[in-house]
Amino acid sequence: MPVNMFSVLKHLMGAPGVTGFEEQRRKRVIELLSMYCDSVSVDVIGNVIGTIGSGEKSVMLAGHYDQIGFMVKHIDEKGYLLFDQVGGWDPRVAYGRRVNVWVGDEIGDFVLGTICTKAAHLADPSEREKIPALREMRIDVGVSNPTEASGLGIKVGCPITPDSDIDYLGKKGSDLVIGPAFDDVCAVAAFIETLDRLNKDPPKNLKIHVVATVQEEVGLRGASVSAYNIQPWCAIAVDVTHALYPGVDPGRVSGVVLGKGPVIGIGANFTRALWEMMESQAKESGMSVQREGLPGASGTDAWAIQITRGGTITGLISVPNRYMHSPNEVISLNDLTNTGKLIALTIKALDNSNLVHTTEVFRK
Repeated sequence: MPVNMFSVLKHLMGAPGVTGFEEQRRKRVIELLSMYCDSVSVDVIGNVIGTIGSGEKSVMLAGHYDQIGFMVKHIDEKGYLLFDQVGGWDPRVAYGRRVNVWVGDEIGDFVLGTICTKAAHLADPSEREKIPALREMRIDVGVSNPTEASGLGIKVGCPITPDSDIDYLGKKGSDLVIGPAFDDVCAVAAFIETLDRLNKDPPKNLKIHVVATVQEEVGLRGASVSAYNIQPWCAIAVDVTHALYPGVDPGRVSGVVLGKGPVIGIGANFTRALWEMMESQAKESGMSVQREGLPGASGTDAWAIQITRGGTITGLISVPNRYMHSPNEVISLNDLTNTGKLIALTIKALDNSNLVHTTEVFRK
């Protein structure tokens, strides 16, 4: 039975995963990986590692499951919450947003609040032309003093997420879906598709480590730890990338279009032999894929993995995403499914490959 990507995404995004507070989502990641993997473990930083196969050469799949959010920094004398960002937020999409302030570790353990918005009627003309900085914003949780806020369980350090859920964009059953945190629960969903395919036809010469990483949004920290510990022969990172929408220069996003297939990273962060293998596998299977030119840092787990220890054969496959780092990102379910399929095809090709960084050896 095919993997239902909408259901997988909904299950993952039903639990918060703000960087440093990934516990609730971690339980669901473990649950999903345990359906397919020979073993599932969690390392000291919170990466979830599912393993299949027993071959001598190891392949690491890496994609982060943490999401951007906010954190309570202070409760003022009137009970309003001062907050700061966790990861990279654009104030334009935060202003006036409904949010969940998480006060416990179970689903539903949150207090609903709103990021205060000054009504246009009360704003000076100059104020209407700009968005306040995050440090100038406050969250209203319906209390009038710090004691009442404390009574709700709110304290300094509580994580905060947008009050937003996944749904179909347009009509129900559409290929396009809208929701928060596709960056990067998409990776875990793609891995489930990959594992489902490999379960039917497992690799013979490889050991596959499927790693749902943490703390990507604050510096690729989970990927650094897991790559050091696993020391893979080859690694494929999975993330989202920007897709075209009105007002975006095609040159800034390599012309990537939603619904036109997975995106293969091209550039210094990646091993040419691997990206060429990905393209070859896509062509042989009749799958439509796109290219993204990344001259320097990719800003993904691949950036950390490539240079860990003595270096690793590294590639990147991305899911096109509109409105990244907003509470209403948009992706294509077909793109996501094909990302999982492309990973599986690449692993099958790697199973019978002696891929190296270069085939030339110079001796004196």
